[in-house]
This record gives sequence, C-alpha cells and structure tokens, in this order.
Amino acid sequence: MDSIVDLLRELVAIPSINPMGKTEASGKFCEKDLAEFVAAAMKRCSIDVEMYDVSPNRPNVVGFVDVKAERTLMLEAHLDTVFVDGMTVDPFAATIEHGRLYGRGSCDTKGALAAFMHAVCTLLKEGKKPKYNIILAAVADEEFGFTGAEALVARGLKADAAIVGEPTELHIVRAHKGVLRWKVRTAGLASHSAYPSRGRNAIYSMAQVVTHLQEHAHWLQSLPPHPLLGSPSLNVGTIEGGQVVNIVPDRCVIEVDRRMMPGETAADALRLVKEALAGVPDWEFDEPYLSAAGMEVAPDASIVTMLSDAVAHVLGNVVVESAHYGTDAGQYNRAGVPSVVFGPGNIAQAHTAGEFIDITQLEQASKIVTRLITA
Repeated sequence: MDSIVDLLRELVAIPSINPMGKTEASGKFCEKDLAEFVAAAMKRCSIDVEMYDVSPNRPNVVGFVDVKAERTLMLEAHLDTVFVDGMTVDPFAATIEHGRLYGRGSCDTKGALAAFMHAVCTLLKEGKKPKYNIILAAVADEEFGFTGAEALVARGLKADAAIVGEPTELHIVRAHKGVLRWKVRTAGLASHSAYPSRGRNAIYSMAQVVTHLQEHAHWLQSLPPHPLLGSPSLNVGTIEGGQVVNIVPDRCVIEVDRRMMPGETAADALRLVKEALAGVPDWEFDEPYLSAAGMEVAPDASIVTMLSDAVAHVLGNVVVESAHYGTDAGQYNRAGVPSVVFGPGNIAQAHTAGEFIDITQLEQASKIVTRLITA
C-alpha cells in the first residue's frame, strides 16, 4: 500500500457527506464513492470484501482476514463526514502544511480509517500473519443515525473485541454516554390573532412542555454521578411553530437530545420523560430518530490491556479515559462485542472550519495497530 499520508489524501479527496436526513443521498451527499474506493483498496491487499447498502447509495464495507486464529478483532471507522459549509480550507484538497493534513474528514474520522487500513494491508503485503482474525469495517451514517453500525450488528457480527476509530489523540476511551433524539409535538386550533379565544395556541402548550422538561433536566443533573461520566442530561435543541404572527398557531415542534448512561436504555429515558410530563396536556412524541447506546468496558478488559500494551510500546505512555460524545462503540458493546474508542487526531478539530490531523499521530496510530495485531 502507498504511504499512510497518500492513502489519507485519497480518502479525504472523495466527498462522503452525510445528508443528515435533509438531502438526497447522491453525489457528494452519500458514502458510495468512498465505499467503492475502500473496497477496491482492500481487495488489492487480498482481503475478502463484502459491500452492502444500509440505505440507497450508502453502503457498509466489511473486509475479512481469516488466519484461523482463536480470536477475532474488529477495526472499525465510519465513512461519512459532516457538511462542508463555511470551511476555511478546501474540504477535499487534502493540503499538507506544517505537519498537518487539512480537509473534511481528515480528523473525523478518515484518519483512523487510513491507520487501520494501512496497518492491516502493509502487514499482509509483507507476508506477515496477524495474531487475530481481522474484521476491517468502514460503515455509513455515524454522524446522524448510527444505521451503519446497526446494520453490521444485524447481519450477525461476530468478534471478540473491537476498536472504533475516532479522534482521541491516541488515548483509549473505555466509556462514553449514549444519545437519544426525538421530536415532541403539540397541536392547537388556528384562529385570527384578533380573536385568540377562538383558537388554541400550540406554542403556549409547548411552553408548558418545555418548562417541565427543564425541570426534568435539572433533576437528571442531581442524580448520583457515574464515576467516569457524571450525570445524564437533557437538552431542548430546536423549536418551530406557527405560520405567521397574526394567526394563532395550531402546531409546535421541539427536538430533544438526551444523553444516556451506560446500561440505560431508550425505553428507560423515554419513560422518565413521560412521567415528567404527566398532567401536561396536548403533547405527543414521535418515535426517536436516533438511539445510540452508551458503553463501558472494565479497565482490565482484554481489549483495554492489549491496546494499552501496544500504545505503551510505541508512545511510552498510555492514557485511558472516558468521553461524553457517542460513537458506534455503543452499538457493538450492546451487541456483546467489548469495544473501545481509539484513533489519531483531536476531537476539538472534528466538524471545524479548518479541520486537520497531525501527521505524526496518524503514523503513530498505524504503528500501534500493527503492534497490537502482531505482538
């Protein structure tokens, strides 16, 4: 395989923007072109590859290296990126300056994908045998719905452990929160604003809902904190209602973001919210459009200790920590595959106008993965 920098430049140059539920999944707004490139690159390394659509033009790519080992390790990273609007660097030029590679997805998370692919393919091309069977997965739709990870699990994922690539600065994340998102609606009765008593104001109804949700959010923050992750949280992030100012609004919609603790289910979170809204009239919930589990593995879990040894060999020091954001690792842990989050880059660069990754970290990530699967 070409150098890891050349590989990442090719990955960044192929747009794979997540449509985020708002745009047709075609052209730049899908993972198809990037998935085809990744699949072809794996095949050139003599990796058995399966590619299948999660939704139209939005595939998962899954490579298999079967060395008849007792254990199987999955290396996974997502194909999709966020939008490029407002970027201050060319999102697809993969420009290199002062030891940094710039572009959309360079940090989140094509850098991790490049590190995983480069480590496995280089090993195979050198005729060396990994100590584990390897699943090399590049999945769709992590940035919006986690449907790529869900599809991978639904197709019968079997692995003894997994590393999910995200920009962690080569720290090992063994716990993070889950996320649940849904819409709440209130219905009213439209009338002329000169005669408001003839209508029923859906925004006023929603105001009661929001007040109770604020109280519920404060209650969540008062719960005994998780030793790594603190307390669960709830945020009302958007609100939209009415038509024009001189009509009593007959509808209002809010979106709610609920951060869940490891082991907490979407059903648990929704039940508590509904209890908090008991007595408030005229509201209804949509089905959640995003439900991603939190995750936690023990500090002495095999995947933590193995990866720690590899990191220590390359870097000399190891950081094991937690995160408040969600990742595909929650879906895999929920399915019984102990997973940690790990990769090059700084999460502070994710989704930014001048997104970049440090090339030294990129190269170190590949060395760490190589050490992990061979030592």
